[in-house]
Amino acid sequence: MKSKLFLIVLLLAAIFTVGCPRDKQSQDDELARVGNLPYQLQSLVGVKDVWILVDYLDENALSTGLTEEQIKKDVESKLRLNGIKVNARQERAAFKDGAYLHISINTLAFTDSPDIVFGVSVELSQPVELRTARSRSARAITWYDRCVGMYPASEFAESTRQEVKNGADTFIYDYFIANPKK
Repeated sequence: MKSKLFLIVLLLAAIFTVGCPRDKQSQDDELARVGNLPYQLQSLVGVKDVWILVDYLDENALSTGLTEEQIKKDVESKLRLNGIKVNARQERAAFKDGAYLHISINTLAFTDSPDIVFGVSVELSQPVELRTARSRSARAITWYDRCVGMYPASEFAESTRQEVKNGADTFIYDYFIANPKK
């Protein structure tokens, strides 16, 4: 009888221990870890999912065969393969309340050159609380990766897709520094 009672008490203790929040020391350690991260990485802590917004591509980009759908699929695939949840909602509520990766590709082509100059931005935008008016919120870019360059028009689509993927890789790397797998 005593051994059954001991097992029941041990089982209950194990259940309550697993269900309890972490102890004060581990919470303090996590706060210190997060506090030592650069601000851009601190902004990624606790982000559960993102949705992808690809800006409209201009005529220079479209003329090379690059499409918004390709860019979106590339980024979504990379995030999902690395275990980051991609929110497929595209309605207004997702824009207002959720974090999203904003992909922007800007180009400049010259009539006397076969090259296209470009700028690629991968930015995380999310709701933030204003310190000056705590009851008000806004949306801000809290993380970004940007690059500029130039490619021949014949290589532009594939090369630019790779630049966007590089930006997504940087986001994934930073995301897991901010949100280590446990």
